[in-house]
Amino acid sequence: MATLQKLQPDGDLQCYFFEPSAIAALSSTSATGYTVSGTWRQQFDWAVIEWNRDNVFEHPAFRPLPDGDLSGLTLSYQETRENCIPLDSDLYPTVSWPTLRVWANNGSGEQIYQIPLTNYATPSAGSYQSATVQFTLSGTPTVGDYVGLAFLSEHYPYLMNTGDTLAFAIENIVEGINAFSATMQASATGTTITITYLGAGLPTSSTTGTNGNIIGAYSYVSGSQTELWDAASRLFSGGTSPSQWQITLPFASLSDPVLGVVPASAIRKLRWTYSAALQAEDFVRGEFRVVVTNWTVTGTGHNYSIAGPGSRRIEDDSNQVQYSGTWTSGGGNFSGGLIHSTGVPGSSVSCTYTSAQDHSLYLGTRLLASGALISIVVDAGSPLSVNLDLAGEDVLIRTLIGQLNSGTHSVTITQVGDAGTYFYFDFLEIAIPATDYPSETTETKLAAATDWDTNNSLAVAPERTAWMIYSLGFRARVNHYAGALWFYELNCVGQQYASATITFSGSPDPNLITQIILGTVGQPSSTDTTIEHLNLIGDTTETLATAFALLLNGGYTAVWAQASSSQLTIYSRAMGTDGNALTIATSANTTDLTITITGTTTTAGVTTFSGGVDGNWYTDLEAMPRLNRAARDWNQSYFQALNGYGYEVTASFSMELGNGDPSIAAGVAQRYPDQTPALLTTPSLQTNFSPTSATFWQQVYLDMATLMNAAGLTPYLQFGEVQWWYFPNVTSISGAVSGMAFYDAYTTTAFQAEYGRAMTVITSNTVDPTTIPQEAAFLPGLVGSFTAQIRAFVRATYPNCRFEVLYPPDVNAFPFTSVINYPATDWTPANLNCLKTESFTYTGERDLDLSLASMNSANVYGFTPSERSHLVGISDPSTAWLKEVRLAQSQGFESVVLFALDQMCLIGYSLPLSTGMRRSTRLG
Repeated sequence: MATLQKLQPDGDLQCYFFEPSAIAALSSTSATGYTVSGTWRQQFDWAVIEWNRDNVFEHPAFRPLPDGDLSGLTLSYQETRENCIPLDSDLYPTVSWPTLRVWANNGSGEQIYQIPLTNYATPSAGSYQSATVQFTLSGTPTVGDYVGLAFLSEHYPYLMNTGDTLAFAIENIVEGINAFSATMQASATGTTITITYLGAGLPTSSTTGTNGNIIGAYSYVSGSQTELWDAASRLFSGGTSPSQWQITLPFASLSDPVLGVVPASAIRKLRWTYSAALQAEDFVRGEFRVVVTNWTVTGTGHNYSIAGPGSRRIEDDSNQVQYSGTWTSGGGNFSGGLIHSTGVPGSSVSCTYTSAQDHSLYLGTRLLASGALISIVVDAGSPLSVNLDLAGEDVLIRTLIGQLNSGTHSVTITQVGDAGTYFYFDFLEIAIPATDYPSETTETKLAAATDWDTNNSLAVAPERTAWMIYSLGFRARVNHYAGALWFYELNCVGQQYASATITFSGSPDPNLITQIILGTVGQPSSTDTTIEHLNLIGDTTETLATAFALLLNGGYTAVWAQASSSQLTIYSRAMGTDGNALTIATSANTTDLTITITGTTTTAGVTTFSGGVDGNWYTDLEAMPRLNRAARDWNQSYFQALNGYGYEVTASFSMELGNGDPSIAAGVAQRYPDQTPALLTTPSLQTNFSPTSATFWQQVYLDMATLMNAAGLTPYLQFGEVQWWYFPNVTSISGAVSGMAFYDAYTTTAFQAEYGRAMTVITSNTVDPTTIPQEAAFLPGLVGSFTAQIRAFVRATYPNCRFEVLYPPDVNAFPFTSVINYPATDWTPANLNCLKTESFTYTGERDLDLSLASMNSANVYGFTPSERSHLVGISDPSTAWLKEVRLAQSQGFESVVLFALDQMCLIGYSLPLSTGMRRSTRLG
């Protein structure tokens, strides 16, 4: 793509999701559509597709200049949803699935405009079919008996008279429904009645569709009860709605029912929201997919501009910048790796610069809660006021200061807000707008790694990520780190839903109303929801419980219900202790009907649900496939895109699981001598080498090989730091011993079985391995056996699958770990295609001698330079990482890999990279 256009699915759209329960990602993106898919794991899960004016994911060479003017554009697309709340659902929107949300500024501050998508949608596939329910009446008519049906707030009884037949009774119920129901139409065939849910429509125009499938009806008989319905209750069924929608969004005329027309020339971001389909039970995990096709954008103002040739950034640590007042600086994924901030009014930053061309001047800063008001003055002109306060968000932005002529200019930016509100100064950008992307110099032996734990991969279209690597000029074998946080399935272990039980005893008083009142702790009673049932002649305590269950399951999103005889149990849909905040009350007892609430907690006269217990989201070790839907779809699309560019690709897993179950019962954690698990700062759990762990991981590797094969690649997998954890713990347990993480049940039992004694407590990585030779032989054997099992398991399906090992000499530069973390008998050139080293510690310590030594330390393992690779961390621009890159290349390695693409783009390293032994540089 030579230029990027606004609202391009494989360019400037991102995906986010509700953490930690949901997972979602883009896949199969192109200029004309996208798929978003993943897993719902609780009822209120959601995923969004976002367009954002302030795109931070691109490298500065390709990053569009901020342009929120969509006023000349019309977007049109077709959408199909699977296992999501349908576009035409009439459920209460607990999240914003019915609307396109637009963050826009009408000149008096940003507002969120809610645009009802159904106002701009027409069916493009499928059709409406109304839901129906059938009941059949049998038995013998008895004069004085009532037979009837009830649904929603409606009821239709018939009193048996002399000479009546069952068919005549059915005909009278049909006539009653057709005469008085505002929502239903009925017909009869003999003693069978069919009721159709039409809503407010006519039979030929009803659009109730699938909305009718959650409505229920129940039957009743009073008196001698010689008549019998074939079911006590039934749900309506058979309702269908359009399966695909055509949506057309003319941005200039989009309108919020409350706020009015969107100021389409000043849009900051857009969000389309998808939510888990409503379930009538405790939520069951399920996959979802949304497919968008025929995406077209027409009109004017479609193209972006970028900061073209002659553009530059003046970073916050440049000697061109002068600070006055109180400032602090901090590192991170900011432009140039640093950012300055002040919370003191009157503090200012000034810069004088010269540009040979007319240009746009941008301030790189940060919007966040407690952001400051700032004043910007250029060349002693009128001040420009910018408010950086943004509740609920924290985003890096570029804000336009002005369009300036060539020449010398002076800029002063002052914090003029309240004390304790913050102004972050990242850079000034002198942008010469251009519309064509630059062509970067290629590096045939250099690669950029991707990391699926970061939004630069997870949130971005996989096709865009592949394009970015290619456009940056990297041509060596791509490394993709599948991450430790998001690729697997989850269970919420120990979670219990809150509930309350109502028992009806006696008999309902005809023509009186029975009520259930639901609310939330801390909310006014005016927000309570009252569910009512008019007691009918023929109602019993059993039908009363059934009636309320049908009503609650017919569209209430906070709860669902289950009736059993005369008991009604109402369950919170919110997980765990959140459900304990639901309040419950009922109408008063009557002469004949007693209502009892149990299974609750009453505090200060307020009765609440109880029993809700929070669980822990842990990796599902038995899910098949092991990789969740989002991971499968994103990775396969990524591999297909990379294959299209001619890349070889290696996918990597470590031993880490962000949601690994640390319990002894789960059996997968590396454990210290005090039996605490090896929990890392990632945050993650370091898993062990037990059969339980191996069974999980070998399927993980096979799943990834399957995706690579499906993308047309020969699978290539990496054991990424598949080792014992490198450092001892410091125990806080009285009487326990600190030590290394070798003491899980499998490891200690296997050692005992092999050597007839307990394994020595190894307190440090500095222990001399010759003093404990059996442990020094046994522990690397487990690592080698583990990786051999995985290779064999994968190659049983893909015999040509290749493998490499990522080995970090720096954290293994201790007497004991240097022996036990390299199983020399298994990690050989005969078993592996490549040995990759890394030494992030030495990079951070700025010690090139040790970096080079770490590369050379692996020479003893017999891999030739063409079978070697080296991984270099680039997160700190003040280090000599580029010199380390060139040192590695001088060894003749097959490839050198930069970790990772996100730092390359966020910090904004300048291109082309220096070919000499200079320090790394940043854009600007």
